Amino acid sequence: MLISAPPSSAAIAETLAVEPPVRQRLRVLDLLRFVAALGVVLFHFVETRAWGTPNAFPGLSAVSVFGAYGVRLFFMISGFVILMSAWGRTTGEFAASRIARLYPAYWASVIVLGALALAGWVTDHRPTLSELLANLTMLQHGMKIRDLEIVYWTLWQELVFYVMIGCFAAVGITYRRCLGFMAGWVFLLLVGERLDISVLKVVLVQFSAPYFIAGMALFLIYRFGGSLLPWLFVGVAWTIGLIQALGERPPAVVRFGEALGSALVVGVISLIFLVMILVALGKLEGLDWKWFTVLGALTYPLYLFHHHVGFLLIQWLHPVLGNRVTLPLVLGVVLGVAWLVYRLIEVPLQPRLKSALARSLRADT
Repeated sequence: MLISAPPSSAAIAETLAVEPPVRQRLRVLDLLRFVAALGVVLFHFVETRAWGTPNAFPGLSAVSVFGAYGVRLFFMISGFVILMSAWGRTTGEFAASRIARLYPAYWASVIVLGALALAGWVTDHRPTLSELLANLTMLQHGMKIRDLEIVYWTLWQELVFYVMIGCFAAVGITYRRCLGFMAGWVFLLLVGERLDISVLKVVLVQFSAPYFIAGMALFLIYRFGGSLLPWLFVGVAWTIGLIQALGERPPAVVRFGEALGSALVVGVISLIFLVMILVALGKLEGLDWKWFTVLGALTYPLYLFHHHVGFLLIQWLHPVLGNRVTLPLVLGVVLGVAWLVYRLIEVPLQPRLKSALARSLRADT
């Protein structure tokens, strides 16, 4: 009788890595998502031309200009959460959960904002029917069709990332494979940049990739403890993210000058990384209040609806109420709209859509 040799410690570690982690809700991430969304909202509201002047809030705009970096925090949180969500799931299960999460509020935004635009209440463009139909799919970037709303551009970045993770889930997500996945992603990003290969830049979502990679690496640190390779990926992602941001000649540089503006951009992006590092190390676990979940629930509909609704309200109200009254009032209204979309659209439709997708996956059984 042959007695097999005991498994090595490396094999045991790899086996354990295949098992799905405990998916406990990190409420601090709900808070951070809301903070990121609020930063984007303030950036859009303070800078919008709906005020009739670029200097409606000269003091506030010196701070709100950095709200644009909220999308980078979104992407890093996505890298963390989406890897956690996909771990131990099949590709179908992962896809069903993402579709059910993204589409109900998104469809509502396309229908409502599209109707407003067709009625003549536009921000900058009256969409055609083909543009509206394309936007309903959330695939308009792939069709080279204009976004109905300027905020939709980030959804394409997220979709490409989800497809990548879905393909990854098909072969089985493990700790070591994550390291290889991120290494290949970084390498191909650099090849695409060096040789100016457009297809690689598109497929690898060049803009958001450093933040997705950093989020994934930080999840590995959160789940398995800190070790050298995940930390190296965090460092590489931070470096690439900074190089990209500074190469864009950010508005902060235009506003504050090259030296101070660059320092502020470095500081803001480094702060984003620092906060997520603290999350990965468990240093913010005390921020676990239940109402953070409510803030997290408002984040996505707030992001989808705020720009168009806010633009119209500011345009209509500020000549009557003045700037200082209009801004907080409009903030309150868009938060109310977000809550209504969450309660009336997402709460009833998300579980139904997820169940329908799950049944569809089992249609051949």
